Amino acid sequence: EAARGALLAHSAPAYLDYQRTVYEAGDAVRQVFFPVTCVLAEVAIMNDGTTVETGMVGREGAVGVTSAFGEYGARCWTRVLIPGAALAVGAEALRELFREGDELRAVLLGYYRTRISHVSRRAICNTRHRLHERVCTWLLMLCDRAPHKDIPLTQEAVARQLGARRAGVNEVMVALQRYGVVEHRRGHIRIEDRERLEAMACLCYGGHRDDFEWQHVAPQGRRNVGGGGLTGENAREQVAAGRLRTALRTDY
Repeated sequence: EAARGALLAHSAPAYLDYQRTVYEAGDAVRQVFFPVTCVLAEVAIMNDGTTVETGMVGREGAVGVTSAFGEYGARCWTRVLIPGAALAVGAEALRELFREGDELRAVLLGYYRTRISHVSRRAICNTRHRLHERVCTWLLMLCDRAPHKDIPLTQEAVARQLGARRAGVNEVMVALQRYGVVEHRRGHIRIEDRERLEAMACLCYGGHRDDFEWQHVAPQGRRNVGGGGLTGENAREQVAAGRLRTALRTDY
């Protein structure tokens, strides 16, 4: 509570619009943003101009937090994925609070460890798992952070974040909608059956969920969700997920 109070005393409300660039890679970090209802994406840009999301940040954390440790430049392109409210804290003020407050220092270091875990897991997921698993995991991560069930995103935006072809994402979304897992209409995605979506996600999601709840999950309490969520406890979900896997081409 003392850490929260110190941050609030030095913060100002901000509204971050959709697709706003918060930082370019190498930018001087002058403000640290703590999302309240917005969701931010950390993005890597390839040599050919394509992009892939390396991190997602919502109300569980902040962007620019390494400035508290003395790192003055942004590491990657950070932009707004879901618009909404945030709290902005001056980087200099945060550095001072970090130096003087033991509780806040512990909280920020704990969150930074979680971010390292999150980014590392995303790197593995982006290279090792099939597209339909990655889409399901990504939708779950976004749903955890988004303030509403109806998410204002296009298939093209999803493909861009995952560094995937739009045609592949479209095939996955069509199959998910056919089996009642999501409802997708132009520019909006709504998750209708979260249990089935978790059953289709890769095993990474359990760790991502714990990262999201990092302040409340003990290390020994970390979970494996996704893929392994089909445990025999719910035959209906097993059958439905099996049909959905069959509906997706092996390429995805």
